[in-house]
Amino acid sequence: MNARIASSVLVSIFIAGTAHAEPVQQQPHLVAASFAPAARVTDTRFDAAAHVQQGYDLIRQGKQAQAVKLFDKVIADADQRLSGDLRPRLCRDGGAASGATVEVDSALCEAHFGKGFALIDLGRGDLAEAELRQASQMAPGNAHFANEYAELFKSRRDWQGSYDLFAKAWAVVDKSTTGKDARIAARALRGMGFTKAAMGQYDEAEKFYDQSLQYDPKSEIAKVELSNIARRKVIGS
Repeated sequence: MNARIASSVLVSIFIAGTAHAEPVQQQPHLVAASFAPAARVTDTRFDAAAHVQQGYDLIRQGKQAQAVKLFDKVIADADQRLSGDLRPRLCRDGGAASGATVEVDSALCEAHFGKGFALIDLGRGDLAEAELRQASQMAPGNAHFANEYAELFKSRRDWQGSYDLFAKAWAVVDKSTTGKDARIAARALRGMGFTKAAMGQYDEAEKFYDQSLQYDPKSEIAKVELSNIARRKVIGS
């Protein structure tokens, strides 16, 4: 989904190597209650991380509709637990929490993101936007989420809106050219380059594509787009 949906993880589904988000960590919830025989109790708390992982697995299998149902369960569980709490939700590792926000499991961010990604595959970009926006707002430091949200605007040819989101991803991503987020950084830069070229701002577009090659030197996309920009500058279109 190069022309479209991730921190973290392709997060990013296909987080790192693909244009999707990476699955979240699973956490076991089995606890021993006491020393007495038959006193072992299974914690029945809702395992949001496991549901998200299963949802991503279903997306990989092309079962987007089933994935949406699993992500909805995670979202519904959070809504039930937080019923009446109107504070903005901030996922763990999503930013600095304060009394004005409520910290939630990062799996909830992944559920909104995964649902949005699946809805795009189902041709429901109209519904996907709210989910991707929610994920981005709850995890403002997640560059992968911002990149995927930007792809939705790009598909609508909303060049400025797309550029702004790619720029947001670039602002928060790790800038190390050899770090684990190098490909996410490269994608943000290519996105800015693409949208600038679409707006006829070729010099700026070239700079972004050239910079992206510092993070992803083998990117054929960047090389092809640089050639396209050079051609457009020559013919003046």
